[in-house]
Amino acid sequence: MTGLVLKDFLGLRKVLKSYLIVLVIYVALTVFGVWSPAFTTGFFAVMAAMMPFTCFNLDYTAKWEPYGAALPVSRNKTVAARYLTLLIMLGAVAVLELATAGAFWLAGDREETLSSLVAGCLCLGMGAVLNAIILPLIYKFGAERARVIFYAAFLGLIGLAVLWLAPLGGLEWLMDAFAWLEARDMMGLLAALPFLFVAVCFLLLAPSYFISCAIYRRKEL
Repeated sequence: MTGLVLKDFLGLRKVLKSYLIVLVIYVALTVFGVWSPAFTTGFFAVMAAMMPFTCFNLDYTAKWEPYGAALPVSRNKTVAARYLTLLIMLGAVAVLELATAGAFWLAGDREETLSSLVAGCLCLGMGAVLNAIILPLIYKFGAERARVIFYAAFLGLIGLAVLWLAPLGGLEWLMDAFAWLEARDMMGLLAALPFLFVAVCFLLLAPSYFISCAIYRRKEL
């Protein structure tokens, strides 16, 4: 299974190099105040969530599935490797988000710390939920339809989020709720909420994995 994860990252190396350059540029723009840290960390959370989709396209282009099926690796492990690739990518973004929030915390800017954590955790959670939905669908319908499935699911989640948040005034209600907790000296709960949200979203990947395994075991390659 380690070899399958390595295969994914070797396939992604050109994409990852491009993202590394973009990361340097975005961090520089953030330091100079052009963009907010929340935008930068949120952007890279979304990019990380797209990596499995890119892996499926690379596998389809290389006609990997028939070759992979001939290897002495179970289909469950093949699916697990793809989910592990996703977790590694999202984990890397989580480290970036924590480093960004920590820098603002040390600088004494609590508002930017909170904003960065909230935006980063929302995007990480959304990335986990998005993949929990689309990975079984991609295993079911194939990589050639992955692009349509991905963007339909992504736009669908964005639409649901907008419909839910618009009547509440966007994310202002969430920031007001955090301010209410801070005013009552409930910093422990305040700090835990973004991480609890991410944990709940990541837990959805477990049933998604088992569904993907069940689909892929029955799939004819």
